[in-house]
Amino acid sequence: MSTRVQVTSLAHVPGALPDGHQDAQGLALRLCERLSDRDSEGANALILADAAIDFAPAGVCGSFSEEGAKFFRDLISAFPDLRLTVHSVVADSETAVIEITVEGTQGADFLGIHNQEKHIDVDQAWVITAARGRITSIRAYWCQTQLYRRLGVKRLDQISITG
Repeated sequence: MSTRVQVTSLAHVPGALPDGHQDAQGLALRLCERLSDRDSEGANALILADAAIDFAPAGVCGSFSEEGAKFFRDLISAFPDLRLTVHSVVADSETAVIEITVEGTQGADFLGIHNQEKHIDVDQAWVITAARGRITSIRAYWCQTQLYRRLGVKRLDQISITG
């Protein structure tokens, strides 16, 4: 993970909470590190199985165990050089809003898009909530059209057709 991080904490000192659990900011940063390290099991360990996942631009919504874990596995396998760069974090003990860039070169099909070995760099914002040292929800925002264009999709009505 790249480290151009500007952190703003609201109403608490970031890090461990009085009960010893990691706060939302710490969990958000660790999640980005583990995804950049291609460690899906490590990322999964930070997130409750019933955590609410909302990656609406990709049409992925539901519980982490049913939707989120697969999305992260697919992301890691599709981009062998995946890197998440955190640009800023605004957080309190329960919620972290992170501004990131997701980068990598496609090495496998992703979200129905055929692999053309295209490079992506997509700015995103994630809202992560946490309780008792685990992530309880993730909402992610990005421009899906930008992702499609970066991956060489020419017709948005037929996503898998790239030529």
